[in-house]
Amino acid sequence: MLCTISRHMLHRSFHLFLTLGGYSFKLYGIMKPMKFILPLFFFLSLHAQAQKSLTPQAFQINVRPVLSGILNDFYQMIALFPDFPQELSGIVVQLESMNTDKEHLLTSCPRLVNDSCYSHLRAIQNKLSLIQARTLKLFVHQKISSSLHLNTITGMRLVQDFHATLEEVKGELDNSTLMIKASIRHKKETYQIVKQLDELNTLISLAIVEYIPYTYKEDFRHFFFNFVHPIQQHISKNRNYEFLNRNVNSLNFAVNLLNMNLTKRNKKTPEGMSPYLSLIHNRWNSLLRFYF
Repeated sequence: MLCTISRHMLHRSFHLFLTLGGYSFKLYGIMKPMKFILPLFFFLSLHAQAQKSLTPQAFQINVRPVLSGILNDFYQMIALFPDFPQELSGIVVQLESMNTDKEHLLTSCPRLVNDSCYSHLRAIQNKLSLIQARTLKLFVHQKISSSLHLNTITGMRLVQDFHATLEEVKGELDNSTLMIKASIRHKKETYQIVKQLDELNTLISLAIVEYIPYTYKEDFRHFFFNFVHPIQQHISKNRNYEFLNRNVNSLNFAVNLLNMNLTKRNKKTPEGMSPYLSLIHNRWNSLLRFYF
């Protein structure tokens, strides 16, 4: 691969020419875009390397435990922010655990729910009950933040929307399981149940980002929706290894961008956060050897 970079200063403007594989790209900015250029260059360089595709067995043994560790580190890290609700991470874990149940539900009852997927409906029903209890506990402990940088109002509203949707989904699911047990025919679409469960996931994800202080919100928003959320959605699925095979480059970019923005931009992070950030970065680098 031929890769060259040249830089010209002209009337205080900054021009970057990137030649990659015979194609030239011109990036403009006023010095500030350097924060994006270095990780972008690193991201493009990775695409030039020969990427390996892991087998399902290799993924389960070597990669999945590392990803689970990264997710755990992330939630422990953001819990260090002032007034961040501790119950949120538990709710996320419970929602994540339903991904496999949703797959089984769609497989056993592709169109309408019936007795073929009763056990999967019950499994989801039990997990929703646990989430319901955690959500009520969150309401009890939740308070308006005294921090000027933390917009908890939007977070609270999203949690309230989450709770209302949860009550609706659980009510419909309770009704469906009751009718199936009584051998009463009804027309409840499987897709509609899965869609409602996905909506719960979306609402709680948006709430998590809103509880991040303003100073760090964009950095964590990018990392959450480009790394954490996709990993959570796919780690429990049957063909989870395929997601990593396809997306390891973009995930790598997200990890490096967060690390660079929080460690190289003189941002003062809460006490105790740096070790978690380093651990996430080191864990991720440890599994890259399986892909490149």
